[in-house]
Amino acid sequence: MVILLFFALVCSSVNVQAKEGNTVSDKASHLIVIDPGCQSIESAKKESIGPGDWTRITENMTGATGATTGIDECTLNLRVALKVQQLLKDSGYKVELTRSTNDVDMSNVDRAMFANTLEADLYISIHASSQKSEDEGILVLCETEDNPYNYKSYRNSRLLADTLLGSMAEKTSNKKYKVKETDELMGINWCTIPNAVVVIGNLNNEADEQLLNDTEYLQKVSDGIVSGIDSYFAQK
Repeated sequence: MVILLFFALVCSSVNVQAKEGNTVSDKASHLIVIDPGCQSIESAKKESIGPGDWTRITENMTGATGATTGIDECTLNLRVALKVQQLLKDSGYKVELTRSTNDVDMSNVDRAMFANTLEADLYISIHASSQKSEDEGILVLCETEDNPYNYKSYRNSRLLADTLLGSMAEKTSNKKYKVKETDELMGINWCTIPNAVVVIGNLNNEADEQLLNDTEYLQKVSDGIVSGIDSYFAQK
């Protein structure tokens, strides 16, 4: 009995070590594309809202501006994306950014196609809002179950949205959190891999804007995004 118990303990220890090793190995096999939303260059180019759709629209690519601080959304988004990139690399993931400077001219279709071409495992776009005050807090957007362009991606995209929101809620002290499903965003409709848009706060809301200018808070947001990615792969 003593011998059998010894072997059981040894085998158990080996299994735990194998699982821990596989975790690191699994991360190294995953490629994550992070998109710092917006840019400093405006574009008037009209594009189809989704593959095969004749509806052509122009999206605002310069984004919001802080009501009191005057910070550009593109600068804020890039600041968070760079933090997320470093955390993901430190954790063992492969990471690509759609842009590393504000001085680019890329549409949301371009960004989604960038992730598609790389055959990434996940595509996450980081944004801030400029809507009415009731839209304050953290919002995560994903496609609906009836999305006419990416219906095969819904289950994983919704899982990603939920894990991102849950982890960000755990890491930050923001009061409002919500997942919203939509089929009106080019970046979602043109992306063929699991994806989500993370809206980290509202630059037209005084409380949110103060948080978004706090380095410690942005670190918590970044930690939450990375934890959400970990949770996604653990549940998938």
